[in-house]
Amino acid sequence: MTKIRKFTINGQEVIAEIERINGFLRIKIDDKVHDVLIEGAAELSEPAKLRKPKSGRKNSANGSVVSSIPGKVVSIDVGVGDAVQRGQTIIILEAMKMQNEIVSGIDGVVAEVNVSEGESVEANFLLAKIEPEPHD
Repeated sequence: MTKIRKFTINGQEVIAEIERINGFLRIKIDDKVHDVLIEGAAELSEPAKLRKPKSGRKNSANGSVVSSIPGKVVSIDVGVGDAVQRGQTIIILEAMKMQNEIVSGIDGVVAEVNVSEGESVEANFLLAKIEPEPHD
C-alpha cells in the first residue's frame, strides 16, 4: 500500500510516495525513486501495520483511540465506516519533530474521527472511536 507523507529534507518540505516492500522502503519524490534499506527489517515477524500497539496506548482495548502525547495531526489514514484491524495505523501524530503511529487496539469499524489534518491536540485527546466487530 502506497502512502503519501510530507518530509523536511535540508530545510525544504517535500511530498513523497512511500511503499514498504519486504525489508526496504521505496520512496518516490517528484520523479526520483529511492530504495531505502531498513536495518533489522528481516527480523520483523509480521508487517509493521499489524504490530501490537505499544504500551501507553490508553483505552485502546475498548475502541477509543487516544493521543498519549500532545502533538499535531499529520495524517488520518482511515475514515468513518472503514474496517480496521488491531495494530493498524489510524492517525500519524507529530510530536517533537517525530512522527508517531497511533494504532487501533481492536478489530472493528471506525465510528468517529474527531480530528482533522493539521490540528493540534493535547495528551489524552480522543482522536477516534472504533466499534468492535459484531460476533456471530
